[in-house]
Amino acid sequence: MVTKIKSTNTGQLGRITGRRVAARGKAGGSGKSRDSGRQDDVAISTISRTIGAAGEAITQAPDVRVELVEPIREALAGGRYNISSLDVADKILRQVLQDRKSRM
Repeated sequence: MVTKIKSTNTGQLGRITGRRVAARGKAGGSGKSRDSGRQDDVAISTISRTIGAAGEAITQAPDVRVELVEPIREALAGGRYNISSLDVADKILRQVLQDRKSRM
């Protein structure tokens, strides 16, 4: 959806910026600028490129690391994966205590 700008209020813009603003032609004009010989430049920082590359790597990475999950799955299916209920309870209680500490 495109919204056409019918007019500009340069006086209000001047009050906001503290500078005088000249109108660049009437609205709905040809769209050509007075400085048609100038080009716009865009520079992307190294950090932006690194963040973009990291985002791309994340989207291409698998959701599940099969090489780690498969041996556990096979051990569970074969009855060879023993889980200590004491270890599970200990980890649950440690997590609860840590959560309570972080809230205080």
